[in-house]
Amino acid sequence: MSIQDLPPEFEPLLNRLLDSPDEEISQSEFDQFQAFLSTNPEAMQYYFNYLDINLGLQSDMKARLEALEQTSREQNAPQPQPFPQPVVRRTAFLRYSAVASCSLLVGLLLAWSFAGFFPGGTRTPDPQASKEERTYVATLTRSTDCVWGSESPPEFSGQRLMSEDLVLEQGVAEFRFDTGVRLIIEGPTKINLVTSSRAKLDYGKLVLHGYDPAPEFSLITPLLTFQDIGTEYGAQIHRDGEVDLHVFAGAVRVAPNQKNDQFSESVIIQKGQARHLNDRKFEDIQLEPELFKREVPGTPQNLQAQRQELRVYDSFHPPEILDPEQTSPWQNTGIGWVNPWRTPKSGGRANLGLSRPHESLARTEVAPSQLGLLELRGASSFFRKLKQPVRMDINAIYYISFYMQKIKTDQKNQSYQYGNFALLPSVQQEDPPKIRIGMSINNYAILQAGPQIIERAPPLQSGETYLFVTKIVASEKVSDQVFMRAFAEAEPIPDQEPPVWTCVTTPYEDSNVFDVVRLHAGKNSAYLFDEVRIGSTWSSVVDPDRPRLVLEQ
Repeated sequence: MSIQDLPPEFEPLLNRLLDSPDEEISQSEFDQFQAFLSTNPEAMQYYFNYLDINLGLQSDMKARLEALEQTSREQNAPQPQPFPQPVVRRTAFLRYSAVASCSLLVGLLLAWSFAGFFPGGTRTPDPQASKEERTYVATLTRSTDCVWGSESPPEFSGQRLMSEDLVLEQGVAEFRFDTGVRLIIEGPTKINLVTSSRAKLDYGKLVLHGYDPAPEFSLITPLLTFQDIGTEYGAQIHRDGEVDLHVFAGAVRVAPNQKNDQFSESVIIQKGQARHLNDRKFEDIQLEPELFKREVPGTPQNLQAQRQELRVYDSFHPPEILDPEQTSPWQNTGIGWVNPWRTPKSGGRANLGLSRPHESLARTEVAPSQLGLLELRGASSFFRKLKQPVRMDINAIYYISFYMQKIKTDQKNQSYQYGNFALLPSVQQEDPPKIRIGMSINNYAILQAGPQIIERAPPLQSGETYLFVTKIVASEKVSDQVFMRAFAEAEPIPDQEPPVWTCVTTPYEDSNVFDVVRLHAGKNSAYLFDEVRIGSTWSSVVDPDRPRLVLEQ
């Protein structure tokens, strides 16, 4: 649907209401515009899409709706008017009130959609009713050659885990608890992830990597309880409950589960020490770090495996450089795409973006075939379809990364100065779902996923490049979750995903299929984008050499 499909009077009224602050709009024109929205679904949809693109991300939808409702009441309350007033001057306050009154209709539409019903329709069932309400405590971050023997084993690396018994028959697996503590277990091992700061291990072999900001992590074995003190330690728990403990860093506090005369108080085992323990005594043994898998084997060496991990890539490198350079064709580069970048979702080729073919936002030196970046200005939106969509209706994990920089301008109008990357479905919907990452109208890092909008301080700075990395954990039968980290230029990029994220959603349900990427710059802003990636592992979207290896293939 385009503006040409609506009544011819609609577009002039919309322009007078929104885009001409020095214009005047009569009360009758305003009433006519409101009538279009209330009686014409296509007009309502067009106006809603306009607000969705150009008003930016709102951090508190409920508060916004309440504010809009109150404004509408004040605007429409009967006032004594002894003399006719046919023309209303659109001062900043009145202009906002007019927009807010119209936006109230859109706000009500949003509220109805969140509640699951629309006027004249029937309420849709709450999809959350079928979801498990238990709490996530950890993530299976990596695994190698694993064979699981439990009733509900993990199905993929990156899967979020609840409190449950897990039996690893063989292989090596790493759990990162939500407190930041990491456990690496080697089969055969039986473990229960009790909480984010406690686990029970019946038998098996593990290495614990403590995390200083986290509370002490308790490992409960049949006879003993271990608590880390800034620790890295290895432990082998025998089936009779006795333990071989090897402390590589920090210290470990050990206490018997049942106090007795021989072992009535806790003892502390220091770095470089090793003990054989049961609930009544302990004895020195040789420290042997080589007995333990202290890390899960890392990145696959096979180039084909690395290529499969990196599903989508675009550095906006033009195949030829034109004169002037900014007109060089950047729209159809990279891998993992169905079509070139376009202005509308299904419209013509994008021509408004400016190419910078000799520049890059990447932190490290890139190959000549990766040089190039994209400059977007003034309410620009570009769309591109993915060959492999991001599916929220299956068990899968996705990582997204891109560089973004807000360009310093002399623009005095501070509104609409946001930019973002978004995943959208290509199927037309009244209120399209999305996962959106970027910089808010307040210059904060922001994440929108499902019904949640999370905005985090401190503000991001114009002229500084940020690497945004997002992790999407999709599940078929349990809730989904999205994590986002914005790395400033001075921050190192870790080889493994971090324990701390900038924005994290609470678990929610999402069964959408996102097969379109959108890049957007707000009305009064200018942004640079570079190095867009989508992959299945952390390293596939942060390793500086991965795109070069893939492109060389």
